[in-house]
Amino acid sequence: MSTIHKLVELQEIDAQLQEIEALLGDLPEKVADLKSEEERLIVSVETGKTRLKEIEVQLGKNELNIQSCRDNIDKHKDQLSLVTTNRQYDAMMAEIETIQSTLQELETQSLELMEEKSELETSVNDQEANLATLSSDLKERRKKLEKRYADTAAEKDSLESAREIKVSGIDERYLRQYKRVSDARDGVAVVPANGNACGGCGAVVPPQIVSEIRNNLTLHTCDVCGRFLFWKHG
Repeated sequence: MSTIHKLVELQEIDAQLQEIEALLGDLPEKVADLKSEEERLIVSVETGKTRLKEIEVQLGKNELNIQSCRDNIDKHKDQLSLVTTNRQYDAMMAEIETIQSTLQELETQSLELMEEKSELETSVNDQEANLATLSSDLKERRKKLEKRYADTAAEKDSLESAREIKVSGIDERYLRQYKRVSDARDGVAVVPANGNACGGCGAVVPPQIVSEIRNNLTLHTCDVCGRFLFWKHG
């Protein structure tokens, strides 16, 4: 069998493999994208829940410290009536002011933490709802993709096996050229000569070249698009 006929058969196999890939469509990419988004949301939800626990712990500590500050302030105020000198009074008031400053800082921090908690709870709830919807969509798309893979698996395996056999009988330099043209021409590297024109791009093929293609005298490619040319008999 001539090289051009082997290339024609290789092209036919690749065309069928392309059809199988077309049946899968963009499902593989969509499934991969959804999976990535699912993983991102899972991490985000877990991070949010961890932060909520940290906030709860900190709010609990603040509550205890706030109560301690208030108790200390009341205690110091009660002791004010017992001081006998201005110096003792000033020292007691300074201590009360320090405790009040700490109390104010704790109260401000608790308010900020409660605001963060409220926003974070809303965000986590929204993300969990989105995650449930996304996971359901992902599950459905996976089912479709698995079915399409199952429907085409046997045919694809058979074609790939046939392709390996076909490739093994073609000179490496022609295979390289075939791949280069195929990649550049939407998977079509071999086309028939339609009369005196290239069946791929329509460029004119000289009569002498047409005659050689028709009689399978030598391997020719289109000067314009680079595709291999063959004569389709019958």
